[in-house]
Amino acid sequence: MKRLAILSLACCLVCFWGALALAITPEAQPKVITSASKNVVEIGLSYSGDKIFFFGVNPVSGSDVVIKLTAEKEEAVKLSVKGKVGPFWMSVKQYEVTGSPFIYKIHAIKPLDQIISKETAQDLELGYEAVRGKMKMELVRGKAAPEDEAIVWKGLLKIKEKANLYNIVEDPARLEISEGKLFKHYFRFPPAATEGRYQVESYCFLKGELVGYGKDIIEIKKVGLEHWFTQTSQKQPVFYGIMAVIIAVGAGLLVGVLFGKGGHH
Repeated sequence: MKRLAILSLACCLVCFWGALALAITPEAQPKVITSASKNVVEIGLSYSGDKIFFFGVNPVSGSDVVIKLTAEKEEAVKLSVKGKVGPFWMSVKQYEVTGSPFIYKIHAIKPLDQIISKETAQDLELGYEAVRGKMKMELVRGKAAPEDEAIVWKGLLKIKEKANLYNIVEDPARLEISEGKLFKHYFRFPPAATEGRYQVESYCFLKGELVGYGKDIIEIKKVGLEHWFTQTSQKQPVFYGIMAVIIAVGAGLLVGVLFGKGGHH
């Protein structure tokens, strides 16, 4: 009988903690109603990036708003670390980096450390430190050193920011809120943004506690010749290779015909 009572108590505790964990997940919070100016971006041969506007209604007036853009896919990136070999600086080791999102952008009404704690930021993956914490490094060649993690992260961040794939903007001028509830902003999808699904997550915080959450899905897809080239290269690689060679040879012959006569005297 005593054993049965202990078992029952244990089951109750498991259910209680499970319910508590569920309650603090973003999806369990009041919904942030949002809308996007468009949910599909078409990439053609002339694609040079796009700007999408987002609008939302904050469920708790006066709460702080943070918006995060990420891609559903991740990627593996190879980064080299330079070192001095004799009088020369050259690549002495290489890492394959995984676990970091392909794109990562944040808009916040004010600095994140004024809105939420470091623990909350880490749990919800808000801020560069959270991204860095998820980054995994595998040594491809060379000898590892303790300082490599910081060097690789700095290099990855520099590459991503240069391509406008990573940035954090903590400015009320970029994330406008009117009447304490209605907000609007926009994200730039750069030319480097590739085909796939992207999610825009809206978080509302009041005194550091999550009080609202919403999510939009943006799909980028290739159309026209860009789509045909991609599909052909994946489904018919032999034909695609032959076609590429023929086009290259044809282009070479055309250049020879156009400029060959001008080269004779």
